[in-house]
Amino acid sequence: MKSIFATLCLFISLNLAAQSPIATHVYKWSSDGKTMFDGSGAVLNKQSLTGHQLRAGKKLRFNTETAGAEMFFIIKYGPVRVQLNGTETLLDKGSVVFLLPGDEVMFSNPRRDPVEIYAMHMASASPDVARGKSAGASFVMDWFDMTYRAHDKGGVRQLFDRKTIMTNRFDIHITSLNPGLNSHAPHTHKNEEIILMIDGEGEMVLGNAKEKIITGDAAWVESNIPHNITNIGKRPAVYFAIQWN
Repeated sequence: MKSIFATLCLFISLNLAAQSPIATHVYKWSSDGKTMFDGSGAVLNKQSLTGHQLRAGKKLRFNTETAGAEMFFIIKYGPVRVQLNGTETLLDKGSVVFLLPGDEVMFSNPRRDPVEIYAMHMASASPDVARGKSAGASFVMDWFDMTYRAHDKGGVRQLFDRKTIMTNRFDIHITSLNPGLNSHAPHTHKNEEIILMIDGEGEMVLGNAKEKIITGDAAWVESNIPHNITNIGKRPAVYFAIQWN
């Protein structure tokens, strides 16, 4: 008989066949295992972002084969109990988990109301296990342990900038942008980028288009596409900026 506390296991199976390129666009938050985007880019031949909602008492396990994907998680709404490498941690909104291939992470909901998690997996046609392992093990980063540095437009939390199995460089920071301000003039760079809004309301320049981005949404920006973000809300906009090469 299944217990009401039965573990929900999710095993990631990667199809490394040719994927359609991910288009520059703002993708809306979608929970219950629904995919926000899934495709290929200039560096990774498979990359996806999926939203998950855990009801009270439920658990969600992720693992991949040693030759499988790297995974990156962001807590959208918590707190969430996380078990990784034999250690249990309670992580709240904005905290992150990075999972190397062959490892396993368990998320469980200790609350009475649902919690929400983003799950991103990344696979390259040319993984380098030695490169990734030398940079360190799978890890968690607690929002409350992240160093905040104020600047004239708001502030920033630099999470990490490291090599991984799938990338030469995986760089993530969190920006807090004050109302009425833009991040910078529209600019371009070779690296693809994901802008993921965890709190607030903005307008993004994406090439020749403008798109609204609100709490929960994620924008995919292709290489060399002009882009920026303006805070059009009445409180600071807080968002992840994720790049890789």
